[in-house]
Amino acid sequence: MTETAGATELSLRVLEDFDAPAIDPRAWDELLASSATDAPFLTHEWQRLWWRHFGDERLAIVLAEREGRLAAIAPLFAVEGSISLVGSGNSDFLDFIGRPDEPALAAMLAAAREAVDEFSGIELYHLPLDSPTTAMLPGVAARLGLDLYREEAPGAPYALLEDAELFERLTARRSVRKEEARMGRAGELRARVAGADELQELLELFLTQHGERWRAAGEESFGRRGSREFLRAVVPAGRRGGWARLTALEWRGEVAAIDISVIRGSSQLTWLVSRDPSIRDYSPGRVLSAHVVRDARDAGVRRLDFGLGEEDYKLRDTSGVRSLANWFLYP
Repeated sequence: MTETAGATELSLRVLEDFDAPAIDPRAWDELLASSATDAPFLTHEWQRLWWRHFGDERLAIVLAEREGRLAAIAPLFAVEGSISLVGSGNSDFLDFIGRPDEPALAAMLAAAREAVDEFSGIELYHLPLDSPTTAMLPGVAARLGLDLYREEAPGAPYALLEDAELFERLTARRSVRKEEARMGRAGELRARVAGADELQELLELFLTQHGERWRAAGEESFGRRGSREFLRAVVPAGRRGGWARLTALEWRGEVAAIDISVIRGSSQLTWLVSRDPSIRDYSPGRVLSAHVVRDARDAGVRRLDFGLGEEDYKLRDTSGVRSLANWFLYP
């Protein structure tokens, strides 16, 4: 589908396939690099794999082009007439790609609305409040003739690793050094980044460890349809692309804890963590975290995100909290 948004001088196309010839993955990611929200969850590969494993009903990727050049992307999908950003439910941060202004954003959402049968609303999850998108939403809603509602979402604490004092607390505070020494006295201890040949085996172990801990709390781990298959696909893809890293803490010849991080530019986000639930008298997760932070700074990472949730253990050593909100536009 192609149409022209006159006020914005944009040509809009609504596509239903991430592999459509009109979509250039490299151009997608280059545009993302100039976006207000530049996160791994918005890369073409993450979005494509998310849709493959979780997609349902109608995909509506809106490309906005100006003079033949890609200007903005709205990766959307619809379920029962409700439109959301691709990645909703498994991504810490989401947003539109590029820097569309208010008329352009309204035109892109209008194009998606027209492509959906029995439209019932637009639901935008985990939008950072520091994104220009949030400031434009009241005007966008008015242009579309929709009512706008806001719902608070968990914040995302982060640490700026250039802060020497904070870096020291994260990696060498007395409790971390004491625990690392205690584990070292009990057996050989080392942290290492997983290679390609062992990645799938470690992912299966991660799922086992994660599942056992959640079951002990009376909850199900990775219970959503497609979630295990998505993990098995996205982490190897990210490792090949240089934006995902699995770090294992080995102790006494066994894997005691696993960290899966995703990376974009000079930012790294701790996405998923597991530890051997049988190790009750030690804190392998704390020791592994210190190694991950040190490795991140050595690799040139300047900002470490701790993921969604404002738990005390995250807030204890942070530079700040990125505020997020969910936004709903309804008739």
